[in-house]
Amino acid sequence: MHLRIVFCAFALLFFVDFSAQTAVELAISTFNIRYDNPSDPLVWADRNEEVSKAIAFFDIVGLQEVLPNQLNDITSALPWMSHYSVGRDDNGAGEACPILWQTAHFDLLHSETRWLSESWSEVASIGWDAVMPRIASVVTLHHIKSGKIVRVINSHWSHIGEEARIASASLIRSWAMKGEADVVIVLGDFNAESETDEIKYLLSTNLKDSYTAAKTRCRKKFGTFTGFDPAGYAGPRIDYILVAGADVIWTCADEYLKYGFYISDHLPVHAFISLKSQ
Repeated sequence: MHLRIVFCAFALLFFVDFSAQTAVELAISTFNIRYDNPSDPLVWADRNEEVSKAIAFFDIVGLQEVLPNQLNDITSALPWMSHYSVGRDDNGAGEACPILWQTAHFDLLHSETRWLSESWSEVASIGWDAVMPRIASVVTLHHIKSGKIVRVINSHWSHIGEEARIASASLIRSWAMKGEADVVIVLGDFNAESETDEIKYLLSTNLKDSYTAAKTRCRKKFGTFTGFDPAGYAGPRIDYILVAGADVIWTCADEYLKYGFYISDHLPVHAFISLKSQ
């Protein structure tokens, strides 16, 4: 009798799919690395290695203000990561918003660049009251371990045009809500603080701001724009990781210093998110 009970219990264990209940964590990062400007207090040649190390082992990374030479330095330093990147100018050059991911963890299903304008498919188009082209990089990834489809949108909004930022929020919102994806991750430097109309509108969907949604935050408060100066740590929070379809476990803005300066004029923002495998 006892043997039969043991056998039945073992049979139940054998047929239960425990993988369906397994929580899988993804490490996400967004980082405005500051374009290669020779007049900055810490030039690119002195900080490119530290920038690469800061993002090296995250599952998904969104970067902003990346010039071609900077992208080449970063991808050369991180050969285990794949990336998608198109510059915002009409020749495909200029600043880009690359998305990087761990090659071993994901399959790329789709990638495209969209311009933040009334004609978002028109290359190098300038939208509303912005003074230069602004873009969003969009990739769809298959996460191998969990089986989840993950859409990632990475963008850099106008630093001048309020109308452009509000309209950009509307575009990003619509792109985040459309299509087949289990998890949506929106990354970027939005040049807008959390109480502005554009951010509130973006968050009126099922997107959650990792800063407020995280179960744990590394500090009670943090800003993200610093201007390279450690004294600017309390600057505005304008860089975001927004998530739908997953729980946010932890978030932080990290401080990396070299020669007395931050390695960019923004801090990298990180978050760990949790999802269940299928």
